Amino acid sequence: MTVAGSIVDLSKQAAPRGLACDVLVIGSGSGGATAARVLAEAGREVVVLEEGADRTGKDLTQRDGAMYDQLYMDRGGRVTEDLSISVLQGRVLGGGPVINMADVVPIPDGVLRHWQKKHGLTDFSPETLAPFKARALQDLSANPIAPDQINRANGLLRQGAEKLGLRGEVMMHNRVGCRGLGTCMLGCPLGAKQNTRFVSIPKALDRGARFFLRARAVRIEGAREDVKRVTVAVLDERGHHPTGTFQVRAQVVIVAANAIASAELLLRSGIGNSHVGRHLILQPQLAVTALFDEKVRAFDGIPQAYAVTEHERDDDPEHGLWGYRIEPVMGTPGNVASVLPLGGVAGKELMAVYDRIAAALVLVPDEPSGNVQLGPSAGHPIISYRQAENHKARLREGAKLAARIYFAAGARQVFVPTTPPVVLESERDVARIDAISLAPATAPLLSAHQQGTVRFAPSSERGGADPDGRVYGTRGVYVFDTSGFPSSASSHTMTPVLTIAHYLSAKLASGK
Repeated sequence: MTVAGSIVDLSKQAAPRGLACDVLVIGSGSGGATAARVLAEAGREVVVLEEGADRTGKDLTQRDGAMYDQLYMDRGGRVTEDLSISVLQGRVLGGGPVINMADVVPIPDGVLRHWQKKHGLTDFSPETLAPFKARALQDLSANPIAPDQINRANGLLRQGAEKLGLRGEVMMHNRVGCRGLGTCMLGCPLGAKQNTRFVSIPKALDRGARFFLRARAVRIEGAREDVKRVTVAVLDERGHHPTGTFQVRAQVVIVAANAIASAELLLRSGIGNSHVGRHLILQPQLAVTALFDEKVRAFDGIPQAYAVTEHERDDDPEHGLWGYRIEPVMGTPGNVASVLPLGGVAGKELMAVYDRIAAALVLVPDEPSGNVQLGPSAGHPIISYRQAENHKARLREGAKLAARIYFAAGARQVFVPTTPPVVLESERDVARIDAISLAPATAPLLSAHQQGTVRFAPSSERGGADPDGRVYGTRGVYVFDTSGFPSSASSHTMTPVLTIAHYLSAKLASGK
């Protein structure tokens, strides 16, 4: 009979001594929670380490300061080395799906074909992955956003796009019972998101998996041996400072801590080849804001429900997913104020009409353009990234199209938050966006979909892990997260990670 698993917060209970297991999973997000569930269901003894705490229900206060402190890596302040790009990474039981916009966008078949042809991942065919994609969508209770759930802000973007004859789509999401609080990036206190915290983690617990919170994996030793030893730092109640260490022994170690943290842990452990930490993909996004005469109240309802996909394609011979797409976005007042281009009295006046503002993100797939290096301490890597000129050009094109869409929908002004700020009064001004330099730290770019750094490849000459996720040069150390993606999997990575994690975990469980 299977003994039920447990969730243990090590800031409140003593660290275990002599802890051993069949499979140790590092990270509890889409990749880690899925691997824990599949392998626990296959009869493996599973332990999961998570730096964050368990935050659900009333713990999710919808207050910016408290929630960024507790739900995000580096309290929401993780940035690239040159301070150009904000790197958003979850640090909570359930990982990124707790704090994302609940967008369900599977890996397009064209991207999988690209991975087969260019990157040698011959087993990653649409046909092979179809049942695992279905499992991912089932986990998410994926469903189209209903017409009555499309708020005014999304409706305006759709209205403008249709007026210009642009292709677009109502998106799928993983919400059930959504009440339109609009604070998705701070977690859903109603539990409407059907994510890893409420699906895979309970199923893993039912089959005996043990989850340890406030537990930061610091180093993996014995990567070539039958039994690996992982040193773990115990963090304090807020997750800010280490208070002690302990060790876990495991036959298999699955690293699923996000493309940034997974690469950092492997580097700190001296594991892997020269590809580890390289080929970083950040998909930097740029916001465009519009002011309307009528009330928009973009903060009410689902933030992202409609996407303009006119210039997005998944069959680019060189890159796979390419072009760009435009999606609405909205945050809390503090979050919005931080990315508006005006300060002082002008900024205060603009925030006074916060209920008449609509905003969109230009989502632009990038080619691998960065790397992860070791920082001075565990948990603080150095993220280096240089925007390619083709990425800058597509950001400008996307920003111009977003401005035209908003003016077609009746916007009074459109703002692009750059230094110096770009304020457009009509469609005649849109060409001014061509002059935006996008030099380092001149635009508040953000990254929510980090990929690469330990990419899957058929040989160690081409990547950091084999097509089964096993890190080259190891015996039983795997990566089951976005770090394995050789190019952008999708405009939103939750569903791709779930798909690939189901696939790789099933292979590992079967021993094939």
